[in-house]
Amino acid sequence: MKKTLLILCLMAFLSGSVLGQTSDSPYSIVVHAAGGYGEFEGLVEYRSTTHLVVAMGVDEKWSFSEYWALVLGLDYQYWYFMDYYVYGGSHSVEPPPDNANGHIIRLPVRLEYQKDWYYLALGALIEKGFGASSEGNLKDIVSIGPTFEIGGRIRLSEKSTLRIGPQISVGHTLSIDKYQNLECTRVEASSLLRIGYEYHF
Repeated sequence: MKKTLLILCLMAFLSGSVLGQTSDSPYSIVVHAAGGYGEFEGLVEYRSTTHLVVAMGVDEKWSFSEYWALVLGLDYQYWYFMDYYVYGGSHSVEPPPDNANGHIIRLPVRLEYQKDWYYLALGALIEKGFGASSEGNLKDIVSIGPTFEIGGRIRLSEKSTLRIGPQISVGHTLSIDKYQNLECTRVEASSLLRIGYEYHF
């Protein structure tokens, strides 16, 4: 299932790259790296964590007017858990499980407004974890939520631009329990500083 999901994501992203490089639509690609902080609260297991986030990825960008563009992304994130809180009944702090650190594949879709030296981007994300995010009788399916980014643009050449700005995202994890009931089990929030290189075709 996980391999199939990854293959479908890559096929969709690569097909978009081919379709985007036409004379009819201004097209650019953004390669980026990011670092920051995140935490999530368990809504069922009554646990919360704080974690460091390291991320990298690539965005496809189609400009359909002078100021507006549609951005499709494919990101990889690594979560390094620092604290693990259990607050059901008695509040206690535990070390994270040995296999708690997670690998995350994220697909954000954003509408971007850009003018002069700055840009604003707002959209939604869907992500899948491949670490030890599932616990007990719960099986994590996918996380969804909003994402927002604001930053500055520094023109390097006629076809290239440097982008720097913070990104804030919120994810709601949907899981299935042992009775096959679907429920929202966690809310995760992250704040990252992203640095990207945009190349205009």
